[in-house]
Amino acid sequence: MLKTAYVVPTRGRPKNAERLLKAWEDTKAVADLYFVCDSDDWALRDYEKIDGINILINYHTATGMVEPLNMAVMTLLDDSKYDRYDFFGFMGDDNVPRTPYWDYLLRLLLPLGRNGIAYGNDLLQGANVPTSCLMTRGICEQLKGMVPGTLKHLYADNFWKVLGTDLGNLQYNHDIVIEHMHPLARKAPMDDHYARVNSREYYDHDEKAFKAYIDGQDYKDLVASVSGRMA
Repeated sequence: MLKTAYVVPTRGRPKNAERLLKAWEDTKAVADLYFVCDSDDWALRDYEKIDGINILINYHTATGMVEPLNMAVMTLLDDSKYDRYDFFGFMGDDNVPRTPYWDYLLRLLLPLGRNGIAYGNDLLQGANVPTSCLMTRGICEQLKGMVPGTLKHLYADNFWKVLGTDLGNLQYNHDIVIEHMHPLARKAPMDDHYARVNSREYYDHDEKAFKAYIDGQDYKDLVASVSGRMA
């Protein structure tokens, strides 16, 4: 049976974790869900009190979601400690799935034997960029995570769209709703964490890092290594 793991970096928002766990149950999702919490998070004990939660601890000082996300994916790729996952997904702690069986439906969008990326409708960006996504294991193995490690927090969605397009296997379904409860959609308050990672400093850094990676040899090597049929 094919298995999927979703990774959710989170900090200071245990209520969001509770909301996402409830959405998992309400939509009958069967993918495994892991939250990545920073070891210095003041709310860590509140996360640990949540029934049914799976937590991976990030012991480094995270500047955004990229470092803890990649760390968690590399941890979960160890088949000697975890189930073998064929697909890995990312969500922010402000994403909320709404469509029943959404995780299974997203997986069906990716043809067997080919690396690719699938995403649904977040009711904010729609098809424009995948603010959450699902990708095949082969991409994670080659990339050493889900996002180039030179990024801090932003432009991950731009990267996923470019990579899926260049692989000829970027799949979007408007009817699979994974709502993005973001301040830009006026669905959440602008807290300190949102303000920090959406600052001009972060945009400037991640825009330069994104463009440099896409234009560099590492990206060319990545596309070449995960293109075509999988063995």
